[in-house]
Amino acid sequence: MSSSRRLAVSLILLFLLTPAFAAADSPAAPPLQPTFEAAACPFENPLGSMIPPESMGFECGYVTVPERHAVPEGPTIRLPVAILRATGENPQPDPLFLAQGGPGGDAFSLFSLTMPNSVLREDRDLVIFNQRGTKYTEPDLTCTEAQEALPELLPLTVEEADQRTKAEYRACYQRLQDSGVDISAYNSLENAADVEAIREALGYDEFNFYGVSYGTLLGLHLMNTQPQNLRSVVLDAVVPTQINFIPLVPKNTDRIFSELLEACQAEATCRETYPNLEERLFALIDKLNENPVFIPLTDPETGQTTDTRIDGDSLLGLLFQIFYLPDAFAVFPKVVTDLEAGDYSFIEDIGALLIFDRSVSDGMYFSVICAEDADFDPETVPLEGVRPQIARNAIRDLRSSYIEMCQLWQVEELPSSVDDPVTSDIPALLLSGQFDPITPPANAETAAETLSISYSFVDPTGSHGALSSSNCIDRIVAEFLDDPLSRPNGACLNSQTPADFVPPGALRLALLSQINRLDGWAVAWTLLAGVFLLGVLSAFVIYPLVILIRLIRRKERPASARGLRWGSRLLVLLFGLLAVMFVLGLNYFIFQAFELEAYLIVSAISSSAAPLFVLPFILALLALLILGALLLVWLKQAGSIWGRLYYTFLTLCVVGYVAMLAATGMFGVLI
Repeated sequence: MSSSRRLAVSLILLFLLTPAFAAADSPAAPPLQPTFEAAACPFENPLGSMIPPESMGFECGYVTVPERHAVPEGPTIRLPVAILRATGENPQPDPLFLAQGGPGGDAFSLFSLTMPNSVLREDRDLVIFNQRGTKYTEPDLTCTEAQEALPELLPLTVEEADQRTKAEYRACYQRLQDSGVDISAYNSLENAADVEAIREALGYDEFNFYGVSYGTLLGLHLMNTQPQNLRSVVLDAVVPTQINFIPLVPKNTDRIFSELLEACQAEATCRETYPNLEERLFALIDKLNENPVFIPLTDPETGQTTDTRIDGDSLLGLLFQIFYLPDAFAVFPKVVTDLEAGDYSFIEDIGALLIFDRSVSDGMYFSVICAEDADFDPETVPLEGVRPQIARNAIRDLRSSYIEMCQLWQVEELPSSVDDPVTSDIPALLLSGQFDPITPPANAETAAETLSISYSFVDPTGSHGALSSSNCIDRIVAEFLDDPLSRPNGACLNSQTPADFVPPGALRLALLSQINRLDGWAVAWTLLAGVFLLGVLSAFVIYPLVILIRLIRRKERPASARGLRWGSRLLVLLFGLLAVMFVLGLNYFIFQAFELEAYLIVSAISSSAAPLFVLPFILALLALLILGALLLVWLKQAGSIWGRLYYTFLTLCVVGYVAMLAATGMFGVLI
């Protein structure tokens, strides 16, 4: 895969969708009698690998379905399912099924984090499942060959990376074929039939369906081919069946950059703080195309660091990917400004997570895409009005990433009827985000034209996938599920205000950077710092207790070295007091960053925190004084042996705490 696609098209494969498949011939299958087999949850608890998902209320297992529903006696597929039981007093009998996008995305990585405490769980069961060919299914169509070769691909030139990538996917395809996988069976028609099989296996009479991204296409297909038990659908980030998203990638890319640039121009502070943003952005892209840079990216799973070639096209693709994140429009100007100054820390943090993401099954992606949407002519891709930096390699990239890839990833094409509009009277709620980079709000309008009972809502500050992004959207969804025949009250959307643009003076915090990179050491350093601080704070208990005991016993200490003893103790107490002030202040600004997600995305906190970061230097100075006091205490034998040993312990805690401040980058914030 070319360098212009490693961070663009190859990453798009992780998140993009395929158009929904409408009135198509579903597999003619005899009645299925699938069963649910209870098992341990295959995914990790997002709150920590040591905590089982069952502790959050998940009931897990597998449903076995035919690889081809028309051939129930043939090979089978095991699909992982996780159920969150309703928490309310009067649960409804109709659950909500949740489907991830991709195609090939892992539903558990998203919904296991957002759903346990969701308002949607109060009234009905939530059923999370992974689609055939994705992570934890048996078989899994993930191309491990391409994943393992990725570190070797990232530094390569366009031609070298493209040839090597196709070779890895060719090997993956051959491996799957040799293992007996019917690769053509991993398409949306079979996928939709799986959903009905899961419903039957779990014993629900009817169900509601939520799909995001590619999941919306499953939802549309269910409405068309499996309507009998479908109560309602929620389509979040919609692609109509009659639209092929692939040829529209350049136009949608151009659109989202326009949306972001216009949003900055419309806001006085952003307009004044970040002048001439568009010219600067595309000048930066042109500059990097002429002189690419190499950025060290660390795989958060293996810890391996690879120097990755970044040119202008790669940067465009990576920026496009961050627009999937909530409030990404608020960080866009600062990111451009930092990149202009040669600061690529943002790419090191977020880029590594995107590039080394292993949650998407690329084999499943190609099986779906190549069966349904690779039948376009690259020469007809609409490029009129598209910025030249975006249009320049669009045809070449689409041809290589889809036409040529599908020539080696051979699957049976589905009938053309899958591209017909879906006509249905099943109630449908359609959600869109104004800043969605790939599924603009106009898509929902197109899909709704043939859905007789449908309600469309646009989150004016939303991106790709609205559910769980705001309480307003969640209330709209809950209200719709309670009464699908009535339009929900969306008045709360009128009060949705965009996040403030992150100013250029925001302070980059290494600790947040480590958290963004999923660096396990960040947790270790933080916990160790807490242990050292608790050791220091023990002085606030021990010293008053010792004084109290001496007063009760009326025992006087020798006057010699009394000043040294009291001085050394006061240094420790002052250190502990200032350390507590620092921790409280730091936590305040970090929690603020979590609330203002735009700051979190760029690993930054408010510039008003600057005075706080004088404290680490004061603490380091105090640590030196405490070390000096320790030497004097032992040289002059001030106090009892136990008192001197305890002071040694305190000194070690002080030094350890300062070392942890250094390890988490607290001394570099103001530098």
